[in-house]
Amino acid sequence: MTSYIRNPLTIVWALLTLVTAVSWLTARDGGAAHVVNPTVTVVVLLIAAVKTQLVIWHFMEVRRAPVWLRATTMSWVVVLFALLLGFYFAFL
Repeated sequence: MTSYIRNPLTIVWALLTLVTAVSWLTARDGGAAHVVNPTVTVVVLLIAAVKTQLVIWHFMEVRRAPVWLRATTMSWVVVLFALLLGFYFAFL
């Protein structure tokens, strides 16, 4: 049983679960419904970007991949995060 608990994938999974709960609590406590709160949006999108990077590195085994693949996936996450923020603030 302890081998499952000490497994890095189990630890990352628990961290992802915790971060999902934090994201939900942040969005829930961010204000009334239908009220735009840019700070909450940025925090939730940043949490989503971190979660995406964790899934790519640990569950898709990219952390042991060649450098070009690690750089490509990390760049993809950063560009997607920037685009989402750009669209959000452009149409706010």
